[in-house]
Amino acid sequence: MSVIHRSVRALAAGAIFLAIPACAFAQQVAPLPEGTIPAGVSIAGLDVSGLAATSAKGLVLNTIVAPHRAAMPLTFHGRALEIDPDAAGYAADVDAAVIAAMQAVPDPGTITNIPLVETISTAKLRDVIKWRAGQIGIPARDATVSLNRAFRPVVGKAAFGYAVDVSKTVALLAPALITARPATPYALPETRVAPEVTSIGPVVVVTRRNFKLRLYTGTRRIRTYPVAVGQPAYPTPTGNFRVIEKQMNPTWFPPSSPWAAGLGPVPPGSSNPLGTRWIGTSAPGIGMHGTPNPSSIGSAASHGCIRMYISDVENLYPRVQVGTPVFIR
Repeated sequence: MSVIHRSVRALAAGAIFLAIPACAFAQQVAPLPEGTIPAGVSIAGLDVSGLAATSAKGLVLNTIVAPHRAAMPLTFHGRALEIDPDAAGYAADVDAAVIAAMQAVPDPGTITNIPLVETISTAKLRDVIKWRAGQIGIPARDATVSLNRAFRPVVGKAAFGYAVDVSKTVALLAPALITARPATPYALPETRVAPEVTSIGPVVVVTRRNFKLRLYTGTRRIRTYPVAVGQPAYPTPTGNFRVIEKQMNPTWFPPSSPWAAGLGPVPPGSSNPLGTRWIGTSAPGIGMHGTPNPSSIGSAASHGCIRMYISDVENLYPRVQVGTPVFIR
């Protein structure tokens, strides 16, 4: 993992590379032969005629290998990055090329070019890119809803995210890392990431002080319902909640509280304290429901729940779903 950690850096943070001797990237096959390279011989297009083996090796390392070991500049959505070829497994078999140059027998007046074998480990490069992709990806943003100071919904728009396309990046950089560095950085290939929530549907806002429940679609108010809220001894909790269940013609099961001792359960019917509809919220034990006591609407009369006229809760019931945000203020 330490190799990966030093591989791709934001330029603003400053790139840090390990000092690795160039000879570490040359396959050690045998001591270099003595003598000089014949005239008319080059390595990877670099003229090495008449050079001793050690001099030819140094020239190749300095002229070809060192530039290919320099950091590769990259960009991702305007962010400047770079990748260290060493961590991507860069290797150059300089010794083999020099030995082949020493053994070359060029025809008079011709040039014999000895290839320099340079390689990148695609497995290491993939590990480097995958690690860095997890840091620089731009996550998708879901649509959100909150309340402003006037207790009206404010919708935050959804937005696509962007992730590094690891396979395309490996295919792009594997050959590029053993060529000359570009004048402009490589833009990393990307894929779009779609948000999970793209729009805001119904929103319920309950304001206890004026005993109102307002139904919105996004930011547009659809309807206002009068309600009853909790008594001072059993206040309706405030906070941001959501609908977690819906029941038609529910059976009322008394809560584990002294005031409800011996009162139930009560099956569906005209005397059921929940009326004909129950819309449960993520506030424990708190929901919106009808009431057989309509005179309590517009007051602090419940044991924490939000009471509604039976006709009103039947109107609200199909307009909300499990997951609908419920703001209580």
